[in-house]
Amino acid sequence: MTANQRVNMNVSGGGKLARYYIAASFSKDNGNLKSNSMNGFDNNINLRSYQLRSNININLTKTTEAVVRLSGTFDDYRGPLDGGDVMYKKIVRSNPVLFPAYYPSDALPTAEHLLYGNAIRETEANYTNPYAELTKGYKDYSRSTMDAQFELKQDLSFITKGLNIRGLYNTSRYSYFDVNRSFNPYYYNVSSYDKKTNQYNIGLLNEKSNPTDYLGYSEGWKDIQSTTYIEAAMQYNRSFDIHEVSGLLVYQQREKINANSGSLQKSLPYRNQGLSGRFTYSYDSRYMAELNFGYNGSERFYKNERWGFFPAAGLAWVISNEKFWRPMNKVIPKLKLKATYGLVGNDAIGDENDRFFYLSEVDPNDSGKGYWFGTNFDEGKPGVTVKRYDNRLITWERAKKANYGLELTLFDALNIQLDYFTEHRTNILMDRASIPADMGLAAKVRANVGEAKANGVDLSVDYNKFFRNGYWLQAHGNFTYAHSEFLKYEEPAYNEKYRSHIGQSLNQWYGLIAERLFIDEYDVQNSPKQTFGEYGAGDIKYRDVNGDGQITDADMVPLGYPTVPEIVYGFGFSFGNQRFDISAFFQGSARSSFWIDAKATSPFQHINPTDDDPYHQDIPLLKAYANDHWSESNRNLYAMWPRLSTTVIENNVRTSSWFMRNGAFLRLKTLEVGYTLPESWTKKAYISSARVYCSGNNLLLLSGFKLWDIEMGGSGLGYPIQRVINLGVQINF
Repeated sequence: MTANQRVNMNVSGGGKLARYYIAASFSKDNGNLKSNSMNGFDNNINLRSYQLRSNININLTKTTEAVVRLSGTFDDYRGPLDGGDVMYKKIVRSNPVLFPAYYPSDALPTAEHLLYGNAIRETEANYTNPYAELTKGYKDYSRSTMDAQFELKQDLSFITKGLNIRGLYNTSRYSYFDVNRSFNPYYYNVSSYDKKTNQYNIGLLNEKSNPTDYLGYSEGWKDIQSTTYIEAAMQYNRSFDIHEVSGLLVYQQREKINANSGSLQKSLPYRNQGLSGRFTYSYDSRYMAELNFGYNGSERFYKNERWGFFPAAGLAWVISNEKFWRPMNKVIPKLKLKATYGLVGNDAIGDENDRFFYLSEVDPNDSGKGYWFGTNFDEGKPGVTVKRYDNRLITWERAKKANYGLELTLFDALNIQLDYFTEHRTNILMDRASIPADMGLAAKVRANVGEAKANGVDLSVDYNKFFRNGYWLQAHGNFTYAHSEFLKYEEPAYNEKYRSHIGQSLNQWYGLIAERLFIDEYDVQNSPKQTFGEYGAGDIKYRDVNGDGQITDADMVPLGYPTVPEIVYGFGFSFGNQRFDISAFFQGSARSSFWIDAKATSPFQHINPTDDDPYHQDIPLLKAYANDHWSESNRNLYAMWPRLSTTVIENNVRTSSWFMRNGAFLRLKTLEVGYTLPESWTKKAYISSARVYCSGNNLLLLSGFKLWDIEMGGSGLGYPIQRVINLGVQINF
């Protein structure tokens, strides 16, 4: 259990010539880790966050206003060397019985350090001791984000009524650095044991690795970013009797520089600019029309494809403002129909390494492509690798979007918004699949050849009601259904039509159909051959979909729902009176599938040390697998886990229907109960209002999947989603 603190304050004021607003907040979050005092430092999680904001508005003249906005966010952190997810994985992948976390100090009274446990594997003590990993040091990091903004507004009503212009300049600075301080632990294990006296001696295991009892120092990641944004706008807004017109023209330019970019192309400034406009017209608050456009430039494309023009238009009819609707106003005070259609461009395609598609990227110092020469072949030169070919035809991904909506209000209490939307995407960037390997190309060739469509429904419902007895009720619900499918997809001309992505969701997974587990060796010998390594009785038996007598990738079919939910919904309420209040919010999703990561959860799997993690690790046997697996004494053909093995059986970890699960769930996301103290109590302490409350997050989950929290997906060995309960007081002076 831990205690966290939150403090907020704000001050505002001013007059006709100048106005100000100043706000500050401080928060301190503590972890629940127990540090060992023998180490001489505290590495429990301690995150302190500071936020400052200042806004100043000054009337330079009767028609000119200057605005200065300054804000900053500053985080100071101290905690374990590894984050929660990494530390949790180390815990679950450690052997709980091979050695203790540490030996009592009286096992070696002369030692002035903790006696961590470990064991010899091969030639050294390099098993993961999670307690040692947790307490051997700490990490400090500092993160700062600062924004400075200047805006100048000019009213041009002296030229024509309703006209104004503004200019804005914003600069942002982001910085981050971390420092690790740690020691190299002393690892021990039992060297001798006397059964008669029940006494044991311990011996040092890692003397050769030079253990220390003092803190060392290493610098971690550093990141510095600078962003500049410029905006200029002209706006016109005016009414002529029953006619209302407005116009807006905006120019924007953005530049971002990364100090730790890692490559020449990434070190160059990221730049975008564009011009956008909007025109609206309203007749008698009944009929509305709107025209928009965007003319945007992207640095990622060649000059012939760099600029894109993206127009849009919309119409609306407020039926409730018609004369014939007046008898219905008490029941339906608002009824509005609307429709929009437009073209949208997207330049965030490919990956972050594809900075400039029209420029090739060549590595002239690739040691993997080098060569050796000389009398003794002791002279070498690196080779050349082409990472990307220049392509001057890659351009914007475009989407034609349409939306048809309804806005409805009933009895001045219930608000309903219903929208049906469609989207047709073209120029989707894909790797070409029709280029033969014997052309000798060293890098993939890409082109805007993909095409897809999507459609769905978006519903939002709000209810607000104040009762005569002082109670009030607010309720909100939202529901979204969205379905997508490919119309064109770059892929080979498969003989098996079911392998094609055409007509399938953009987030559809393909896999093998698992029928059951093999009964015995006779069953194995009399079934189609499976080509994914060795297999036998108790392993997964797959379906030969194409009937060619063997199980290959050609038998992979679309499985389940898309991995991204097609249905997302939420609902909640707030209810109370002058003293008491309660609120809750639920969220959920449906029509999605996910897969248990069979390879990552394969029991008894040994993970060898790497440069990033120099310790041996073992995957544990999950209780669910232990209770329900195939064995000689339990030939359950539909057991949750196939036969146990000390190595990963590749046949059993293929993507298949065996480990597919339904991703639908409903979660009580938040619940809060509060009580506002009577004014007769708070006035005595010069407090305008005070409220005590208790709130909780992630309190309830309804799902058919029980192994772990379903929102963790297929990897249940990571850091779990936490249930949080807060107690707090809100005081206003």
